[in-house]
Amino acid sequence: MPRSILIVDDDARIRTSLSEALADSSTLVQTAESAEHALSLLSETQPGIVVTDVRMPGMDGLELLRLLRQRAPDIAVILMTAFDDLATVVQAMKEGAVDFLVKPVDLNQLQEIIGKVWEDRGARQSRGATRQAGDGDPLDRLIGHDPKMIQIFKLIGQ
Repeated sequence: MPRSILIVDDDARIRTSLSEALADSSTLVQTAESAEHALSLLSETQPGIVVTDVRMPGMDGLELLRLLRQRAPDIAVILMTAFDDLATVVQAMKEGAVDFLVKPVDLNQLQEIIGKVWEDRGARQSRGATRQAGDGDPLDRLIGHDPKMIQIFKLIGQ
């Protein structure tokens, strides 16, 4: 299955240039002109990464980030903006953004960030497969999330 990226920006030129720069034989790139359109595309396909502008008419990129965290928490979100606003950057990172880029976007930097996201996702999937095979920590297989049970598990581990 190819990797999938969704680019969300109200500027058609940015959508086109980023789409052309990021598409390759192993990556499917889709675009949306608004956050609302991006959310409607989630029912058809679930991208691994969303690259979105912060300031757009209607729903902004931060609200899109919040909704994605609720609806599809595994999607990595990279925000971009023409305005270098530290408060917005801090808020975006608190909300779970992977990174925050200032326009004009440095394509090499964006490709590096995307590469790290794919690499991290592959590493997590490998660890998950290892745990399912029974090679992980035996305590990981214990069931119980009550704080008292967690304390007991810690005592057992000691």
